[in-house]
Amino acid sequence: MAFPQVLNQIQAQKQIQKMSQRQIQAVNMLAMSSKDLREEIYKAVQENPAIEIVKDVRRDFLSSGDVQAAIEAHEDKTETLQSHLMSQLNMSRVNPDEYEICQKLIYNLDKNGCYGSMLDPRTLLDKSRPLQTESLLKKCIERVQRMDPIGTCCKSLEESLYVQAKINGDASELTGFLLEENHLELLTPPVPEKILQNLKKYKEKWHSKAFAPEIYLDKEEITLDMVKDSLDYILHLNPHPAGEFISDSSRADFNGPDIVLSVEKKEGNIPEDDFSRGMIKAARDFYFQVKYASGALPEVRLSKDVNFDRDSIEKAKAFIENLLYRQNSIVLQGCMIVKKQIDFFVNGPGHLVPLTRRTIARALGVHESTVSRMANKKNSKYIQTEFGLFPASYFFSSGVKGSGEQKISSSVIKSKIMDLIQQNQNFSDNQLCAKLNEEGIKIARRTVAKYRQQIGLKNSYRR
Repeated sequence: MAFPQVLNQIQAQKQIQKMSQRQIQAVNMLAMSSKDLREEIYKAVQENPAIEIVKDVRRDFLSSGDVQAAIEAHEDKTETLQSHLMSQLNMSRVNPDEYEICQKLIYNLDKNGCYGSMLDPRTLLDKSRPLQTESLLKKCIERVQRMDPIGTCCKSLEESLYVQAKINGDASELTGFLLEENHLELLTPPVPEKILQNLKKYKEKWHSKAFAPEIYLDKEEITLDMVKDSLDYILHLNPHPAGEFISDSSRADFNGPDIVLSVEKKEGNIPEDDFSRGMIKAARDFYFQVKYASGALPEVRLSKDVNFDRDSIEKAKAFIENLLYRQNSIVLQGCMIVKKQIDFFVNGPGHLVPLTRRTIARALGVHESTVSRMANKKNSKYIQTEFGLFPASYFFSSGVKGSGEQKISSSVIKSKIMDLIQQNQNFSDNQLCAKLNEEGIKIARRTVAKYRQQIGLKNSYRR
């Protein structure tokens, strides 16, 4: 049977938005790591003479005469800190999860043997591995701290002194008090008589506060001899425990975490948020300052030599404007993350609220993909905070409904589950679910079981 062929003309209207080459370059730059963007800048400068490099920290560093001097100074130091610590770890009897965490901690140390400028240790945990909990992380940190040389794997060199004294186990209470991070300033200047005066002034200032609790200085009368003994003890600690070794990370400073933002707590009062200046209001007496961290990226500008063709100049202007777009986009997103996660930036980890990339995108009036390019887990940018270095993706977390319409972050719920089980090891998942519901957290038993497994806790029958 033959079918008749009929040609019909249908009129349809479609809306198609095409991105220009310039727009494509702008969004691609936003997703790039610092390493990739640096290479992109070098390529642009090489291809277009209308773009010139004003300053290049990386090339200045590599061409500096100080580099050769540093290499010569380390000629007799053939072992790296990382290989020295790994050789000790390899001789230890630890389970696979503990080994993996210790290894990550060791390779996350900077040239001083600290992690304060590197990734926050909590971000090293593999969430797909139920046994990799924060309690195991703490155990691993202490294990590395006790390795030779003792006192590495601390947040700072100041904390290292305290850890060394703690491991030695022979420090006086006064020494321990002086080595606490907030009390190190009492050692300036390192003169016993001056330190004794500083201690007296500190005690007076402390008790000038309303309802100030008792502190160590209230327990006994501090004498000059006690101060001398403590100062002598502290001066015999190692202020640079990693000083005898070279560091793997010191040779890869420009390939480290892609730090794009720093968030600092500043004293002062601002009437309202000012995203254009990277300022977010927090309380009456302080605010947060968000700054773009260009790191090792070269600084470029339009060449002062105007003897170029118009096409080269226009391409140069577009390239520089796209670099500025990347910077501004990242700062704006950082400001909104701080605003939405203000409890975290005030109180630290454990105070995250549920947050999605869509929420940030809607608040800024941009497409969700723009936020994803900065905060995707595969190529995440990092944010430096007073609590450590965190990937931008860390600040986006799911949650469940609490009382009213407010959602509660999964990290907060996990912490509550941990607390409940510490109170009673026999709590079943049903009982945990009931307890959380009593606190206004609407959660299913199977969700409780999932969170319990993720923090490495067995069920009530196996505890």
